Amino acid sequence: MDKIEINSFEDLFNVLDRINESIDWNSFYEKRVMKAPFLVNNMLPDKMVTEFVKEHSIRDAVEFGCGEGRNAIFLAKRGIDVTAIDSSDIAIRNAKEKTEDLKNVKLICSDFLAVDFADRKYDLVLDSGMFHHLAPHRRLQYRELLKGLLKENGFFVLLCFAAGEDGAEELDDLEFYTKRNTGVAFSEQRLRDFFGSDFEIISIEKRGQEITEEYIDIPLLYGCVMKLK
Repeated sequence: MDKIEINSFEDLFNVLDRINESIDWNSFYEKRVMKAPFLVNNMLPDKMVTEFVKEHSIRDAVEFGCGEGRNAIFLAKRGIDVTAIDSSDIAIRNAKEKTEDLKNVKLICSDFLAVDFADRKYDLVLDSGMFHHLAPHRRLQYRELLKGLLKENGFFVLLCFAAGEDGAEELDDLEFYTKRNTGVAFSEQRLRDFFGSDFEIISIEKRGQEITEEYIDIPLLYGCVMKLK
């Protein structure tokens, strides 16, 4: 085993990453044994995203954890320039097959924290289901990245596990490490505590349960809309 030395914050974060179990997202998308709604209905956007676009004028967006591109495709078909990022090369490969005719989608296979955005800013930052898989130390980087990516009047739309629902459990941040978790649910207050100092929280609402020909809605989730203060 290589000798572990911590000489920087990134060294520290990398060591903390090794404490946690991580999901093998390539296996997830390749074997498809899970019946997650976004995997079974991988061409349908989230209902919240469709509602948001109806109410706001958006020219460009970046999506963290885009999976097979269902939300990115929806946005692009409405004339929005989309940068969509996922760490699974299988998910990105599948997304590329669906977006061959869409010139306004840029798909990137990468850890989103490693992407060079070159001072680019967006009207919308979208995260449907990635934040709740981040370990607490990576959430801090996530929040700082968000602050740098949003335009002055830009929006952050987040869908994440809701505490009290049948799904991931709510843990304090120390438990996340000691229980070697891969995901965690959030209470409304925890979301307000984490984002509230930097973001105006416009809404946090439990999602419903609905699948139509146009979208999916998942009741395990909170849907959040925020803006930079």
